[in-house]
Amino acid sequence: MRTPTRRATLGALAAFAAAPHARAQAYPAKPIRILVPYPVGGIVDIVTRALADPMQADLGQPVVVEPKPGANSTLATAMVTQAPADGYTLVMATIAHVVAPLLQAVSYDPIADFQSVALVAVATSVATVNPAVPARTLKELVEYGRANPGKLHYLNPGNGSSIHLSAELLKNRYKFDMVSVPYRGIPPGMTDLLEGRLQVGLLPTTLALQHVQAGKLRALAVLADKRLSTLPDVPTFAEAGFADAQVMSWYVIAVRAGTPAPIVERLHGSAMKALGNAETRDRL
Repeated sequence: MRTPTRRATLGALAAFAAAPHARAQAYPAKPIRILVPYPVGGIVDIVTRALADPMQADLGQPVVVEPKPGANSTLATAMVTQAPADGYTLVMATIAHVVAPLLQAVSYDPIADFQSVALVAVATSVATVNPAVPARTLKELVEYGRANPGKLHYLNPGNGSSIHLSAELLKNRYKFDMVSVPYRGIPPGMTDLLEGRLQVGLLPTTLALQHVQAGKLRALAVLADKRLSTLPDVPTFAEAGFADAQVMSWYVIAVRAGTPAPIVERLHGSAMKALGNAETRDRL
């Protein structure tokens, strides 16, 4: 058996050390998946698709959006930790990414097992009621809930979501009755809200706007730093006197921890380029 020379050994070690970098330089060489923890048609799905199209054009490979709702948004998240750390399986994380593991057992560490790629957006929401509810302001909703225990039911798209946290914070801070009705995302509960089987929905602005403008829902206040240009007559939570009862979500693209830095940088650059695109910003 021949013994490797020192030069050959050093050459082999150099080639091994360079291999991850070479693989990163070739990235991407196949389709990329972005997992969405909520159903098709929900705000997280909409945001992800708005970003996926321009990223696909930039990366030169298909960027496939895959909604994987379930287990209070933790199903999709867990799938990322079960995939290779190679930049081909991403997740669009929301505030539930760090909150849900506090409410239930999960198979991953929401911080240590993930690497953030890009902050995509911070969400605004609208507190709405079915028109059958007599309240026309947030204060009147609180008073109605106090006077009518068991009469208010709200759409909960998943425990740990910003909507769930906002609703629970509001009712706990101001001591009124409002029952959580859980769904696997917002779309499955919209029919019940529009038809009056639910009375309250703290909805993402994108989804609330069309129904408010059509008169199918009444807007009471917006979860935002300032009034929305699309709903200029609707006050913010702060203006309505409820500044201490608002939770705003965020959307962050993440990959599995251990993904090579050049791949993370490539994804980050592509996402930032997409967010700088005027058409993408308009869609968001």
